[in-house]
Parts: sequence; C-alpha cells; structure tokens
Amino acid sequence: MGLYSILLIPVNYLAPCALLLITFALGLLTSLWHMCRNPRQVLWVHQWRTSFLGATQPMLFALSDRMLKRVKQDLLKHAAGIVLEVGGGRGHSLKYYDRTKIQRIWVVEPDETSVLALKREIHRLDMDSICGVLKCRIEDADVIHNGIATESIDTVVCIQTLCTVPNPRLAISFLYSLLKPGSGQLIFLEHVASTHVLTRAVQDIYTRGIWRFVMGGCELNRDTAKWCVDGGGTSRRYEVWSGVEIDAIPGDWTNIFPHVKGILVKSLGPA
Repeated sequence: MGLYSILLIPVNYLAPCALLLITFALGLLTSLWHMCRNPRQVLWVHQWRTSFLGATQPMLFALSDRMLKRVKQDLLKHAAGIVLEVGGGRGHSLKYYDRTKIQRIWVVEPDETSVLALKREIHRLDMDSICGVLKCRIEDADVIHNGIATESIDTVVCIQTLCTVPNPRLAISFLYSLLKPGSGQLIFLEHVASTHVLTRAVQDIYTRGIWRFVMGGCELNRDTAKWCVDGGGTSRRYEVWSGVEIDAIPGDWTNIFPHVKGILVKSLGPA
C-alpha cells in the first residue's frame, strides 16, 4: 500500500461527514425558516420532515445524477417495452431512456414534493403521453396492481432506490413477480455494502448513526446486488434468472459508496 493510498483512507472515510454536515445545515435552516412562517406546524414531526427533505433532496438527487450520468446512460438504453421505474424521485433518470424502445413508463414515487417535481420534468421532456406516475411506495402492492398486472412488465428499473426501502428483499420479490417470464429484465444501479472489512465497519457506523435520518432512510450497508440475484430471497424450485450481468463500478477499497450495476433477465420459470 503506497503513501497516497494510506492518506486517502481518512479522506474517504470522513467524506460522508462533510456531506452530512452540508445536508443537515441546509435542511435545518430551511425548516426553521419554514416554521417561523408557519408556527402552527411546529409540533408536527411530519411537517419538519417534509420541509427538511424538500430542501435537501433536490441537491442530493442532482449531485447523484451528475456523478452517475454515464453509468445511467449506458444502463437505461437497455430499457424497453412497458417500464416500471421504482423511486423516480424528481425525474432525473427519465432523460436517459431511449424513447424508440419504450411503450409505457410507470414511475413509482411516494413523496408528494418529489411527485410534483417529477410531473414537471415529465412535461418538460414532452413525455406526458408515455409516462404515468404512481404516488405510492413499492410496498403498496394493492395500489400498484390497480394499474399493473402480475407478469406484465418488460423492464423494472431501480436507480439508487433499494437503499431506502424498508424491506428490500420483499420489494425485490414483488418486483420479480411483475416481470414477464422469459424476457422481463431488472435493471439496477445501487450503492452496496463494501467487501472490505474495515470499510464495511465504517459503513455500519454511519448507517446506525444519523445517516439514515438525514438521508431519508438510506442505508449504506445493504447487500442489494446479492438480494437482486436471489430474486428477493423467496424460496423457488427453479432458476430465478436466465441471464445475469453484474458489474462493480471501479473505485478504491476505502470508498464508502461502492456501486454495483446489473441487468437480470427473468427465467421462464418451472417447466
């Protein structure tokens, strides 16, 4: 290990602290200003959370999109047919789809403020005719089934979403059930638990601390790629995927945010 690598360890391990401080300061100041103008909402925790996330999420979404632009472009060009995008946020990924391959895009997004921004982005991109918004969580199966039938989706897209879902393995299993047998594909780009012991320990410290609360429920130490390959861990007596293509985004072993991208093609199921 060279001197540069040694010096890089504390820098990478402390990087989330800087992001936390900036995010917390922006969210807190904005929320305090909001409460000064709306004193009747001071005792409502939901209003504090809405104000905080409304101030911080645009910055975080834009930063993530800027850093992962090329990866998202390469991944989303493979999306085709009827698409279900999970956790669409403010619509930063919509511009990367190849519209010549798309029949319909359903975007699942539970946050009301994000939904408003998402709809504006859909209109700005002139995608109103092919894009619909489902204001719900991926756990709200009844709501989703109102417009989407089992085994009817060609492509499920998860871009930095499964880190915040309360029960990710159950969500992945549900998404698997929506894909068409033999051709349906799960496209994902997620940050995951580090394979290095020390870095994984640092991820655990952040996740168990204030990180989840400031970052909207995000957990840094999830084995998301493994869960996707397992189809959510649901017991099945047949091959889950007929095609598995997974790649780690290159980065140093001290990286607190290692990313994995993948394209999984659903098998035909039992013979």
